Amino acid sequence: MKKFVALLLVLFVCLPVVAACSTLQGDNDKGATISMYLTDFPQTLDPAAVQLQADTAMIFSLIYQPLTTIDEKGKVKPGLAYEWYSYYDNRDEEYKMYFKLNETMWSDGISVSADDVVYAWKRILSPDSESPYASLLFPIKNARQVKSGIMTSDDLGLVAEDDKLLSITFENDYDTGLFAEAVSCIALSPLREDIITRAIKNNTDNSREQDWDKNAAIMVCNGPFRVQGLEEGVKLSLERNQYYYRDDEEDKLDRSVIPFRLVCYYENEKIDKKDTAEATEQQFQADKFDAGKSFYLGSFDKTTFAKYASSVTTNKLLSTYTYYFNTKNDILKDAKVRQALSAALDRQAIVNAIGKNYIASTGFVPSGVFDTASGTDFRKAGGDIYSTTADTAKAASLLNEAGVKGGTLRLAYLVPVTKNVANGLTDTFGKISYELASQIAAESAKASWESLGFTIELVPVYAEEFQSTLSSGNFDIIGVDYAVNSTDAIAYLAPFATKYSGNKVSISLDAETYTPHYTGLSDEEYDTLLDEVIYLKDRTERATKLHAIETKLAELCPATAVFQYTTSYTYNEKILKKISSNYYGYNDFSDLRMADYIETNSRENEESLNEAKTRSTEDESEG
Repeated sequence: MKKFVALLLVLFVCLPVVAACSTLQGDNDKGATISMYLTDFPQTLDPAAVQLQADTAMIFSLIYQPLTTIDEKGKVKPGLAYEWYSYYDNRDEEYKMYFKLNETMWSDGISVSADDVVYAWKRILSPDSESPYASLLFPIKNARQVKSGIMTSDDLGLVAEDDKLLSITFENDYDTGLFAEAVSCIALSPLREDIITRAIKNNTDNSREQDWDKNAAIMVCNGPFRVQGLEEGVKLSLERNQYYYRDDEEDKLDRSVIPFRLVCYYENEKIDKKDTAEATEQQFQADKFDAGKSFYLGSFDKTTFAKYASSVTTNKLLSTYTYYFNTKNDILKDAKVRQALSAALDRQAIVNAIGKNYIASTGFVPSGVFDTASGTDFRKAGGDIYSTTADTAKAASLLNEAGVKGGTLRLAYLVPVTKNVANGLTDTFGKISYELASQIAAESAKASWESLGFTIELVPVYAEEFQSTLSSGNFDIIGVDYAVNSTDAIAYLAPFATKYSGNKVSISLDAETYTPHYTGLSDEEYDTLLDEVIYLKDRTERATKLHAIETKLAELCPATAVFQYTTSYTYNEKILKKISSNYYGYNDFSDLRMADYIETNSRENEESLNEAKTRSTEDESEG
């Protein structure tokens, strides 16, 4: 009897939300619509793609759910999977792992199945895919050969045994606890093959607007929210996934997700055209917050961060802002030149100029990544590799050793909007501005590197051009959000090895083929070091080798981390309650409560109607 009661308690704790009674007020009440500034507008909602903006992960965590998660204390917890275990197959002499999946559904009411995980992971490992997360899956049997094109996805040690049981066969004996941590990465969330395949087939003119990851009408989600509205520069709206851990016929609507909608209206939707003052998006959103028209701020510029500094909550993100060096460039082909440029950066000055509690990088792998066990810190164990202040003497000495006295280099950085939207904002309003961390960093780097004798040309790259710029190698130096979001150091280091980049591969039937990292780095010693650790089970030995790999990466210096991202937020504590975060710094709004929401939403609807009438009258008078 005691065992039976204990089992019931375990099942009770594992449920995402257990609502003893509904929070809704009446049969027609769907819940609160909460106006909030989550993040800047996301340029892709494909979790496995190269991420242009580190804070997009904050949205991913609301609309996707991977197999596991990691709580605030660094412990692996159930996600989509409620149980996992290892198994040694004596007959085939193979090491296996099984994940048992919870019963939940996609936002269109179709059950989430093990096949959805299989599809998502095989998609990452496809030779046609470009995903930096491939190395997280390489412990799976034949994963590397599948990625190289020498084997097909049918050869991968990944099978849906049934609708709710996922089977993994490892290349050799592997730490299943480590793998359970690895699959908590949001990039490894399940995806729907039918949705993506159909969207690709129907998008005959290759329209950006019809990509499945940019169109709310196409996307389906397995997280607590679904994407209800997605229009760049106008609106991001997330609506309760009514099928998330809920029986549509038996359970209350808010059983697992309390709020109905989370809505962010961006500046050019609501801005007063007659107001000629220039303001950043963050300042516009802060004004709404102060006026009681928004209740949560999740993104700041330097001015607004300083304004709310005493009330913000800040969490680390496991992502960095990083410079990639094109190792094929005539000036940058010598590693000592790349080391010199890294040494000359004043990382702390860059962080201070940005002013948002970012952390100056002291190594390539950020703080918070696990070392020998969950909860241990790889960065603390490895010590400092970079100086946070400029070491111009070291930089000058390295350039002297390389025999390089200067030259012209192009430094590219992201403008996180499409060109059409940027031009539209300027033409229509004439006063939209951007305070970009990437631009602030670029201007500081330019000053540092020009003091060494280089001529630096700053090159802004719009969102729709950024991935092609990376893939083509059409840059000398480029700033990227290295949004790895993993607790495993190998995920940060492996992509620079030839076999582990995750980039697209031109298939050869005669031999394994690989595409190097965007930096063009190709180093046999580095590749060998990765080969030695990729399947290693012992975590202490593994950590020692990974520190050696990070040291080697700093020596080769195809890239250098500038700062580690954090996420900060403030909210109206009189209106909102129950915001929680996990180890990755992602906020959970499933249980978010809004005081007096019926009255507030009614007032907002009335104000919105009045604003629409006013704009219509002004447009008619102007016409």
